[in-house]
Amino acid sequence: MVVAVQGVGTGASGRVTPELLRKYSQVFPVGSAGLEYPRILKARRKAHLKRLDSFAVFSGLGREPGSEHLWIMSGLRIFQEPAMIHLTGINQPKVILVLDPQAKSKEVLFISGKDPSREFWDGVRLGYPKTMDAEGKRALADLRLLTGIKDVRPLESFPEFFQALVKSSRKPFGYGFYHHYLALAEGKKKTFATKTDYNWAFKTDLEKAIRKTKRKGFALRTFVDEHFQMRLPLEPEQVQDVGLAVRHTGEAFRETLSVLNTFRNENQLAVHLEAGMKSRSAFGLSFPSIVAAGRNATVLHYLKNDEPIQAGSLVLLDFGVRFGTMHADITRTVPVSGKYNPLQALLYDIVLKAAAENQKNAKPGETIRNLNRKVWQFLEDELRERFFAKGGVAQRSYALQPHGVSHLMGEQEHDGDPHRLYQDYPLQPNWQISNEPGLYGHFSMTIDGKRYSEWIGIRIEDDLLITDSGCRNLSQEIPREIADLEALINRKARR
Repeated sequence: MVVAVQGVGTGASGRVTPELLRKYSQVFPVGSAGLEYPRILKARRKAHLKRLDSFAVFSGLGREPGSEHLWIMSGLRIFQEPAMIHLTGINQPKVILVLDPQAKSKEVLFISGKDPSREFWDGVRLGYPKTMDAEGKRALADLRLLTGIKDVRPLESFPEFFQALVKSSRKPFGYGFYHHYLALAEGKKKTFATKTDYNWAFKTDLEKAIRKTKRKGFALRTFVDEHFQMRLPLEPEQVQDVGLAVRHTGEAFRETLSVLNTFRNENQLAVHLEAGMKSRSAFGLSFPSIVAAGRNATVLHYLKNDEPIQAGSLVLLDFGVRFGTMHADITRTVPVSGKYNPLQALLYDIVLKAAAENQKNAKPGETIRNLNRKVWQFLEDELRERFFAKGGVAQRSYALQPHGVSHLMGEQEHDGDPHRLYQDYPLQPNWQISNEPGLYGHFSMTIDGKRYSEWIGIRIEDDLLITDSGCRNLSQEIPREIADLEALINRKARR
């Protein structure tokens, strides 16, 4: 099966094939879009060009992840700046994309050179060929075919190109991608900026280059808000990828529950769960799994995963795998003994009802800040009526809200602006958000004449897709009800 990509590439066939995608899968990861991926990338860039009134420059990572620290080794499957992978599909460092609606070549890709000696160590990469022999022409044709970009140039030619672009621009400004925002905070306009990442460093380099042109009054503006407006609504192929990621994650979870009583420590459980996910998807984990038993579940970002699992305790699992560049982000809290004790069941049911309440409230026009306000108050009301009013005593490290109930999801597992300004933006159809209420602390209560007292951390997390009238739970099929979880743990799963 092959599909023609019209107007791109100069290869012998001029077509993207499954063999070509497999050849570059490490640096051009493709999900369920398959052979249609170049067309999708082209459409994304076209949408950006329609919004631009001057040129915009996007930079991929400037170096391999972890290479700035000699003692760190990083083996991430997908590591590229999400904006760059969203627009080009390229998952490797040293790539720059220029979009210019006023130029003859509206899309120009700059990329580092092909390096056979590096490929001997790290595998095949995309790159600008050093020589235009038959092999070099094939490499360039591959790059054009995969990205759908005709105008590809060596990375070292970018500085001269950029200065000429500034000098010839019809507008007294151009755009870069860096995290700089103006937003209302406490009733006043406030500036939010992330100056510690490489995007800000690249922005600084661009501004130095602008000064060298001696064009007075020319300014660099950020295109970050406009980019997120186009990136956050998931495309049908992305929703399909999320569905596959969730399905693989759920299958691994069910497998793990069926042998839950065989694990003696958190590490054994984590290895089994992660092996199940990785065996189903080659795109890697969404994030390092949290496997927290007993009191460890009250540590929100617990990553030790090396403590013994005590009989009778709950274990909190926060886990997920990628498919393509999309993620599953799931949390379940289960009893290692196969049955929730009465206190555990009561508190779990309170969190479960809070999750259902938040899912009911999630819809277009609502904001995540309002979702937070409503769901945490709902949880506290349930806790007051069903726990405190009946003699329950709790010791918690927070007053009302232990963490956000939702974050945006997309090309990043935590997507959107890094300052979480999006909490005040009305939710839009096809935005994906998490739904993860939780309860953490030491709880004591007498139930049916027996005193229960223990440290408990409970979180239940699902992935929601905002629809035209509400939302759809993409992870609905992953068990969360007490009876279903207990049946699976006891190998009596319902049919």
